[in-house]
Amino acid sequence: MLEEGRSVAVRDFLSEHDPYDIAEFIAELEPPVISRIVLLLGDPLGPDAFQKLDTEVQVEVLQTMERPDNARLIERMDPDERVDLIKALPEEVAERILPMIAQAKRNEIARLVTYEEGTAGSVMTTEYAAVSGDLTIGGALGELRRIAPDRDTLYNVYVVDNSRKLVGVILLKDLFVLPSLASVKDVMKADVKSVHATSHVEEVVRVAKDYDLVSVPVVDTGGKLLGIVTHDDVVDVVVEETTEDMYHYGAAGEHLRYLPTNPFRLARERVVWLILLAAVGFVSGMIIHRYESMITTVFALAIFIPVINASGGNAGTQASTVIIRGLATGEVSLSDSLRIFWKEIVVGLIIGIVVAVVGALRGYVLENNIRLALTVGLAMVSVVTFATVLGAVLPLIFKKVKLDPAVASGPLIASVLDVVALIIYLEIARFVLHL
Repeated sequence: MLEEGRSVAVRDFLSEHDPYDIAEFIAELEPPVISRIVLLLGDPLGPDAFQKLDTEVQVEVLQTMERPDNARLIERMDPDERVDLIKALPEEVAERILPMIAQAKRNEIARLVTYEEGTAGSVMTTEYAAVSGDLTIGGALGELRRIAPDRDTLYNVYVVDNSRKLVGVILLKDLFVLPSLASVKDVMKADVKSVHATSHVEEVVRVAKDYDLVSVPVVDTGGKLLGIVTHDDVVDVVVEETTEDMYHYGAAGEHLRYLPTNPFRLARERVVWLILLAAVGFVSGMIIHRYESMITTVFALAIFIPVINASGGNAGTQASTVIIRGLATGEVSLSDSLRIFWKEIVVGLIIGIVVAVVGALRGYVLENNIRLALTVGLAMVSVVTFATVLGAVLPLIFKKVKLDPAVASGPLIASVLDVVALIIYLEIARFVLHL
């Protein structure tokens, strides 16, 4: 349609759709074409659709536009989306565009970019609805009518004092049913759940989930209202954090857009972990070589090495999965470390005894050798118990030193436990079989 010069038809067709659907339609087009469509749609649909595109695509599109168009488009984006884009722009591009943006918007950008990635401040929007507690309900409604066009959401109306300190909240629906002469401060809810601007985004998610909030207010150390994190951004945080954890837990590097990413870049993200894990595997080979004479004497010992290693790796992965997820949801915390440690010892012993009985029976049936059966049984109890405790404790240690607990991934735990399991198994064999 564009090639045929039917620009108005394109605009009319896309105007009937949601900004997200428009972004889906145009995302795979060439940046100059996307630029043309965004400008064609005009306000507010063009900027709304533009900010639904992936940041990498936004950067490419901006570089095909004239500077005045860049500035107007960025000004009309949501504050949090605007800041994400500015951060992603090449420095020289940002320096060309920023002077053309309105001073108030530049000041806002300068303030928001100071917040570290992964904090509440980095995902909040400053387009919130706030009124003074001294107003009447009627006066508050009048104020909301005035500011509504420039606000991201009006579900919750926050009440502030003269210094912008957050003192309460009132639902928009309540403003419509309460007497117009009632005072806002008399009917507001004073117990407002908020987060600090430097709080981790996981805290924002937890507060939103626990208190069923459609937006979470963000305050500074003095309680001054800085912005809000809306429900759509909470969902984005959940998806992003879950994706990041999955990649870390699978030792697959950082999350990248799969289809557009060069295979060499994908390989580079994964190969570092594989080299590290391979290095741990070399240690396992050295251990087997050290005990070579003992394994040669009782060759049946070699048959159970894969089983014992797999049992330890699987037990460790199970425990780490439970604790990592518990830390992410707030079900467990660092203060529970001692309880977790003792509980996983008990769990590990129970599981270890069960699998040890199976392993010992297999060892006895295979060689009709009670000592070999005892070796396998003791090794399984020891390895599974140790693996369970390590799998639970390692994420807690990572959390303590302020690393992502998901880095204590399944492949990492399994590789470390391969080494430890071999030592435990072969030393028990040396003792029981008198080798």
